[in-house]
Amino acid sequence: MDNFFITGTRRGLGQALSILYDTVDTLEECDVFINCKHNGFEQVELLYEAAKLKKRIINIGSHASDYTYLYRYGVEKKALKEANHQLFSDGVNTTILNFGYIDTESQKNKDIPKMSVDYCCGIIHWVLQQPHRIKDITVCPKK
Repeated sequence: MDNFFITGTRRGLGQALSILYDTVDTLEECDVFINCKHNGFEQVELLYEAAKLKKRIINIGSHASDYTYLYRYGVEKKALKEANHQLFSDGVNTTILNFGYIDTESQKNKDIPKMSVDYCCGIIHWVLQQPHRIKDITVCPKK
């Protein structure tokens, strides 16, 4: 059974993932790194660190990375997406999942279609079960 290091476990998707998977306290101890917590460009730095350690990596990106002209958040997620693509091309087992809005506490005041946290966890689980590398997936709620 794999051990997971997951960032952003205090709430939302990261918290749900930490309940599903056996977690460890450091990147060095894990088999799989789920890069979930957005904190500026820190996700990019952690991605490169995990790649050096030869970890299996799941990056939680955002559909907002396609709209970088709108938000700093989109630019930061675009950097994560580009770093993922670069490392994937170099043979690193890294995947980026670009989700649209997820029904979490931070999005509760937005009156727009959202995906459930359980649904997003299911996609992550599906990716982890695949015998081949997956570079990226974008999933957005129906309008």
